[in-house]
Amino acid sequence: MKNTLKMAMLATLVITPAFADGQVATLRNMENPLYLPTEGEVYSKLGFGVMYKITDDNDAQHKLFHDGEEEFPIWRPTFELGYGITDRWAVHGQIGYTHNRDIKRYGFHLGRLGTTFRLVNFDGWVWDFYGDLHMGGIEKMKGSLVDNGAGLTFNYDNYSNGRWGYHVGTKFGKVWEKWTTSAYFELLRTHGNHNNEIDLSKAEVDVGQGTMMSVTSLGLPKKMSVDLKSTAEFDFGANAFYQVNDRWSFGLGLKYVFHAQNGLEKVHTKIESEQGQQLANQLLQNYKEMNDRFNEFAQSLTIAYQVSDSTQVSWFIENTLDDGQRLSASTSDFKIETALRLNVKF
Repeated sequence: MKNTLKMAMLATLVITPAFADGQVATLRNMENPLYLPTEGEVYSKLGFGVMYKITDDNDAQHKLFHDGEEEFPIWRPTFELGYGITDRWAVHGQIGYTHNRDIKRYGFHLGRLGTTFRLVNFDGWVWDFYGDLHMGGIEKMKGSLVDNGAGLTFNYDNYSNGRWGYHVGTKFGKVWEKWTTSAYFELLRTHGNHNNEIDLSKAEVDVGQGTMMSVTSLGLPKKMSVDLKSTAEFDFGANAFYQVNDRWSFGLGLKYVFHAQNGLEKVHTKIESEQGQQLANQLLQNYKEMNDRFNEFAQSLTIAYQVSDSTQVSWFIENTLDDGQRLSASTSDFKIETALRLNVKF
């Protein structure tokens, strides 16, 4: 009898009763944070964004003589594609690219491929679980070790972390006739590897009495691969969404993102000379902890217009406040991004 009761309670949770028409329309909006494609439905979201930032005045930027500098325009196109296997199970993928000409830094900042399952869809309540492959290893993490006169530091060439990993998360919320409120939490686990490349061709060290020599002349290669440590990061946030009418809707979002500290674990490239090995060991010691951990606090606004039953245009703006350790290359004094998105159902 007890087992029968438990099964009945579980069935009550996972059934999908008919929603009111207003609730269905609100949930079917592609900018609704709880949107999920129905069985056989394909959706795409193509975004083109631009970011403006003023760099931080921390040690990393001081060493590059780039503290307090403006960077604009930073172009950030994105693309998302998803498919509904059933009404409660979907697969999806996202990519995002950043092009920052001011600091000659270009590359993928986003790469995810995964699935979402809707466990609860009951009387306006929604509860999803999802898992994504983190495709940070789709390209190498590339950077140069340079000294512009203020000490050695890394000057990054792209936005990849060079690591593969996975996201696991959950989101839940409530849909009314016009309003939707939701919250989410997710964890990112990455696995350290040697999918990265350090350019040493411009790095010099003091060999005594103020004499500077290039590290390549002392036995290190021009380019070297190192193993990075594995990391664990997380983020969480909340959203409010309002369906004004059949055409217009808007949403507000808040989120917090914790980015873990990176570190070098070992030199992967084979070093031939004893002097070069000593330099490599010193490099590992200096950057065992890279002091680049940082936090982000973002606030966003989205306004969307339904052009047709299958096509939607939206405008997005997000302001991000952040703080970090002294060698973080990602923190800023001010950062804001705006984007236009074209959402289509097939």
